Amino acid sequence: MPSIRACLTIVVFTVSSHIAISAQTTASATLEDQVAQLERDWLAADAKGDSAAFDRIVANDFMGSAFNGTMLTKQDIMPQGGNPGGLAGATPSDTSVRVFDHTAVLIGFLIKGDVGNPTRTRVTLVCQKRAQGWQIVAAEMAKM
Repeated sequence: MPSIRACLTIVVFTVSSHIAISAQTTASATLEDQVAQLERDWLAADAKGDSAAFDRIVANDFMGSAFNGTMLTKQDIMPQGGNPGGLAGATPSDTSVRVFDHTAVLIGFLIKGDVGNPTRTRVTLVCQKRAQGWQIVAAEMAKM
């Protein structure tokens, strides 16, 4: 009898562990997808000059750096007057996301311009999950 009980305990433990690990992996992938979608939403809001969407996506305490090294605030990068912003036409490429609890780091490229001669910009975003959802809290870009 003890051997059946021991085997049953091992089986239950193994199945429970597998379910817990699968749930964590699925949740992690879902969070990574949410952050990657946030980047796409940010680019779409910038391209449309949609300041309401941009305001939801970019945190009020956002900080970033310009190509010349100066610091940027949310107001510095927000599209003005319903006009497209500086990233209009850019598409994300080779994006990689890592989630650490309520913070995520996204690194990838933005591709913009002529298909025959596109410009590539390396982008690093720091995102944070807040009460209203994921927001971009910091960004740095480097022209390649």
